[in-house]
Amino acid sequence: AIVLDVDGVLTDGRIGYGGGHAGEIKFFHVRDGHGIKLASRAGLKVGILSGRGSAANEIRAKELGFDFIYQNCKNKAEGFEILLQEQGLRAEECFYMGDDLVDLPVMRKAGIAAVPADGCQELDDCAALRTKTCGGMGAVREAIEWLLKGKNLWQTVIARYYE
Repeated sequence: AIVLDVDGVLTDGRIGYGGGHAGEIKFFHVRDGHGIKLASRAGLKVGILSGRGSAANEIRAKELGFDFIYQNCKNKAEGFEILLQEQGLRAEECFYMGDDLVDLPVMRKAGIAAVPADGCQELDDCAALRTKTCGGMGAVREAIEWLLKGKNLWQTVIARYYE
């Protein structure tokens, strides 16, 4: 399963207020969304584990067909344990991408962890990958490509584009 933080990973970390839907504005990168769809086609569960709750998160999760969404997890380690139990997963079966100190406990437990280029340096000790791309700018897509290529699934999921 691919478990993603939202703010700073799927977005650039900025939060704007004054929008029409629940007053919050977030921007998600289209290539991250396509990468998530590719991961789903490869048979991986994909979802989010976020410390904040947001209507924008729910809209994006629904749009991309996420398998799970866990929000308002102030203690991400506890949220991750609930996610594992409810989704029937083991920690070592999970790829986790986070960008800040609150993600460190989950990154240490997950089988594989990644951090966006602009994530805090303290995460490097437990991250197998630091992307070249910043959060909200295609970092999730880069990490998913890295993961799928490492599992020899990349050529299979992109074959449809060459037909």
